[in-house]
Amino acid sequence: MVFPNLRRERFWRNLHFYLGLILSLQLVAWFASGVVMSWFPIEQVRGEHLQQPAPEVRWSDAMITPADALQRATAEFRQAQLSLSQRGAEPVYHLQQDNKQLFISAQSGQILQTLSENAVRKIVQQRYQGTGTVQSVELLAQAPAEVRGLTPPLWLVQFADNEQSAFYFHPITGQLLRVRTDTWRLYDFFWMLHIMDYEDRSDFNHPLLIISAGSALGFTLGGFVLLGFRIARGSRHHSNVNG
Repeated sequence: MVFPNLRRERFWRNLHFYLGLILSLQLVAWFASGVVMSWFPIEQVRGEHLQQPAPEVRWSDAMITPADALQRATAEFRQAQLSLSQRGAEPVYHLQQDNKQLFISAQSGQILQTLSENAVRKIVQQRYQGTGTVQSVELLAQAPAEVRGLTPPLWLVQFADNEQSAFYFHPITGQLLRVRTDTWRLYDFFWMLHIMDYEDRSDFNHPLLIISAGSALGFTLGGFVLLGFRIARGSRHHSNVNG
């Protein structure tokens, strides 16, 4: 005859065992990713050691007022939101109307167009402080997965250096938007494992992660339940022996 307490203990023990098998790989992924993500300084992951500061913008050279910039803009931007930007050291007005953008030089009043490859190469000389050389310069019509969230087109500059560095620039202002290196790519891979978002690598509230985290909690609590059964059984055995 199997006593109720032993039956319950066997149920919890089997549940704990099979749940542990299911969770073991993800637990290893969580622990390993935690080690990797805490190992690298975030400044190195972001490639800040490869970047020169952006040139200081010379707003004293501005000849065009914000009101003038709005007047020079096309009709669809007359009610746009205006902010300050720069192209290198050149002061620039940034006009935003819904999903449309316009950039106007605060020096000449001209509407700025997409940078040429030669202009991008000059900007690269100002922003890159690594030891490599420029390998390629390309205007991308689609944003790669490693810069998900950025809106194309983008200038991509790849370097022949130890980290396979890639700089992504705004197509008109030349603003450095993202730096990607092999360190970042390694970090991003383990970040994907950590949050279990294998597609966008950005959502840490999705059902798979919630279920896995809840199961891990259940696994831990199940261990306490088994410990309670063991302590209770030991106490009964001790009482029987003394009795």
